[in-house]
Amino acid sequence: MTTTLFSREITYGKEAVAELECAAVKVQYLYDRTLAMLHEHLPDSLWETWIGVPYDNISSLYKGDNSGGTVFQKWIQSPAGWKCIGCERHCLEAEPAAGEGNGQRRYVYHNGFRQSMVLQAVIWSLYENTRLFGPYLGEEAFLNDEELELISNYFVPTYLSELRLTESGRLSKEYREQNIRVYQEWISAPDLVLHWNGGLTEGRWMTGVYLDESRFAGLGPYLKDAQGKRTYMRAMVQ
Repeated sequence: MTTTLFSREITYGKEAVAELECAAVKVQYLYDRTLAMLHEHLPDSLWETWIGVPYDNISSLYKGDNSGGTVFQKWIQSPAGWKCIGCERHCLEAEPAAGEGNGQRRYVYHNGFRQSMVLQAVIWSLYENTRLFGPYLGEEAFLNDEELELISNYFVPTYLSELRLTESGRLSKEYREQNIRVYQEWISAPDLVLHWNGGLTEGRWMTGVYLDESRFAGLGPYLKDAQGKRTYMRAMVQ
């Protein structure tokens, strides 16, 4: 079904907003808890290769450190409900050296590929293995029952190999950066046609969820066209 709009406004029901607000904070907590686990066990060289963001720069609800940047989670209202397909982080870089600039830190945009898509694959692997071996892991399992349900409801199958998806006949989207590839199950997003400024833009309706200091900070819907360009819109709640 295609939605046609004549202004840059997307309307959300109060129940949808309440669900996204609750789910986004829980998803972020799981992201940050998994990052903390990886940071504890990965050597610095592998952390830089696979994650690409200094750990001290990542705002984390799990660490109890809310002085970092903003997170922009990417959600799709699919036929199976709301699904989170990844996130982007705006992290604070280190303070400049004495005599450089005005001494203030500034936010640096970090694309979501490594610290989001690889993280999605890690979490999905933990989910599948916990489901498989849970009875034998007992209290040693990294994921608890609530987190397993969270992943089942809101995450999309994501792998470092496309084999699992192709074997089951599921379509996938490939994400690539240098020699790292991630494959995520393709899920449909609502088609959207926007008439504005005398022109017409077609694409998929995506919903961004902002978290500032690990707290829900609003919605940022956008239209994503075939070339990946975003047209941001305003969220209206009724």
